[in-house]
Amino acid sequence: MVDINLVIIYLISAILLFSFSICSWQMFMRKKIRLNNYKLYIALFIGAICCVAITLFLPQSIKLVLMIALLFVINYIFFCREISQALIMSVISEFIVVIAEFIIVVLIFIFVDNNPGNLYGKWYTTLLINLGIPMLAFLSLKTPFPLKIYDYLVKTFNNLKQSNLVMYFVVTILLISLFLIMTYMNLSSTTLLICNTFLTILYVVVIVKLANTQGNFRVVSDKYKTSLTSLQEYEDMMDRTKVANHENKNQLLTIRNMVKANDKGIVKYIENLVDSKIKDNENIFYKTSKIPEGGLRAAIYSKLCKMEEENIEYSLNIANDVRAVDLIEMGDGIMLDVCNVISVFLDNAIEAVKKLDDKHISVELFVMDGDLCIEVSNNYKGIIDLEKMDNAKYSTKGDGHGYGLTLVKQILKRNKLLKNERRINGNIFSQVLKITMQEKTVD
Repeated sequence: MVDINLVIIYLISAILLFSFSICSWQMFMRKKIRLNNYKLYIALFIGAICCVAITLFLPQSIKLVLMIALLFVINYIFFCREISQALIMSVISEFIVVIAEFIIVVLIFIFVDNNPGNLYGKWYTTLLINLGIPMLAFLSLKTPFPLKIYDYLVKTFNNLKQSNLVMYFVVTILLISLFLIMTYMNLSSTTLLICNTFLTILYVVVIVKLANTQGNFRVVSDKYKTSLTSLQEYEDMMDRTKVANHENKNQLLTIRNMVKANDKGIVKYIENLVDSKIKDNENIFYKTSKIPEGGLRAAIYSKLCKMEEENIEYSLNIANDVRAVDLIEMGDGIMLDVCNVISVFLDNAIEAVKKLDDKHISVELFVMDGDLCIEVSNNYKGIIDLEKMDNAKYSTKGDGHGYGLTLVKQILKRNKLLKNERRINGNIFSQVLKITMQEKTVD
């Protein structure tokens, strides 16, 4: 028969612990606790009752995994509808409780009762443990560490697909639970060795896979973290080069007139130089000069130069109404996001056509319904699944790719002024970035 005094102690402890969890979740979300919010009391009641049931009627070896599952469900239903954030918050709050429990038990063992069998067997040690744990957990919220840990984990796991994040946490929690189960069972040394070896290998594989994913993404992310200042300097350099190119052309024409009468070979050489190289460079300069200033011109220009190096046929079409768009007014942050997304689209297009016999990429800028639209199209060979393109690491280029699209997804998620549309017409794949133009955007 269950001791009623023990039930009361566990119930008070459960109420305090769930109050701590709710306070920590609100702190993680940078929200103030509103005492008139009925969800707080419903969550507190359900959580406390379930917590007492887990403590009294279920094995201690699986308590940790059950508590984290309970915290996650309550957090997701009542407070945070983002699965990854709800999971991270629940894990952190429960592990703070676990650490608090360890500290309280050690203190009681040292100063109150040094008999391990009596720690949970006497009413006063049970009371000290069940009241001391939530009190110590609440004190931890007065320190900056819980919030720093939460921000670090969110930043670390932010680029992972939700299903992968859940898998990593579930595997980690299960491994910890299995280790706890083994401490509650009398297993032979051989069995323990086999279990520990298997669990260690599994955990290392998970961690290595996670580190590899994060490392690959950071490589791609760093590739596109070009400062807007450098892009604007690049535009100034383009303008200066255009003037210098024009001067060089005049000088070459002068040289042609000077040597024309004596050496026909030199004249032919100079004429070919003027009519080909200089003409081609001025053609690129002229086309990109129609793009409004703000960094986008430099981003597209650099990719057009790359296409020329790869012998890729390209076209750049800019509608007349695009010239009236003021990109500088939109703010540096938005324009850097635009440049990064377009750079990814153009790099992907270049990679897609590299190995084709017929290589063609088109870039179009136009205004539709007040939005600035940038469309990047390329011919392709193979299969493109539009439904899967939002999945992490999806790519038509094989294993080890797809991180550029992950970066785009991250940018579009945080910047509500940018939208992406995709379409396939025959063997032509198009990516369209729509930029919501505002009269004045605060960066």
